[in-house]
Amino acid sequence: MKTAEEPTPNLGQTLEWLRKELAEMQVQDQRLLLTLRHLHSVLEELRAESAQWEDARSSGGTSPIRARAGSEGRGRQPIASRQLAQLLQGADGRRSSLP
Repeated sequence: MKTAEEPTPNLGQTLEWLRKELAEMQVQDQRLLLTLRHLHSVLEELRAESAQWEDARSSGGTSPIRARAGSEGRGRQPIASRQLAQLLQGADGRRSSLP
């Protein structure tokens, strides 16, 4: 129970805090949307690559894994994977704040 001595939250301050929180949430939503779009494009690339591997395997050609291993540097992630990891690390940036 509140006593007469306890300060009551100023309505203007509370509304300002809500506006700030909503603006931060909009920024976070935009970042999440960009991450989702990037994930979608990476998945599409992987699907296309998987289909190429399946075609190569069924035609009896060179092993797709060997062909790919020869064209990539060892010990390094593909660029898309590194960018995705960076995006996912930054997607958690929402802080919790109360007025």
